[in-house]
Amino acid sequence: MLQKLGFKENLALLVGRIMIIIGLLPNGIRKVVSFDMTAAMMGGAPPILIEGKLFPGQAPLFYFPFPEVFLAFAASFDIGGSLLLIFGLKTRSVAAFLAGYCILAITVYHGNIGGPEDIRAILRNLPLVGGLLLLASTGAGQWSIDGWLRNRRR
Repeated sequence: MLQKLGFKENLALLVGRIMIIIGLLPNGIRKVVSFDMTAAMMGGAPPILIEGKLFPGQAPLFYFPFPEVFLAFAASFDIGGSLLLIFGLKTRSVAAFLAGYCILAITVYHGNIGGPEDIRAILRNLPLVGGLLLLASTGAGQWSIDGWLRNRRR
């Protein structure tokens, strides 16, 4: 059984969960806001110019046959996973799942390294995977729904 965590450990786990969702939640919101454009890119549509920048800046490793379906799942993982992590519900399972999802996304969307933007994206996402793996191994701590449920069972 896990030992009882102190104030500092529980605070660190809470702050860590909040910081991890800073990497996930905006991605999910961006996917919802730019749903049509992102789905078109996932399906192989040619890039377009938006505010002087090429969208998308990267080309995925392969294109999806039904991009709207895959994009809906991806946005759900980002947003739903973020909410589950922030509240600390099923933290270990959710964090492990999201770590695998992030590794898959890195491979598919940034594995076709075409320039510095892809390398920056990989370097931006790897620490997120590391944080998720740490949460998968430690859990959310006592300041979470998981912790509350564990204490209630005792």
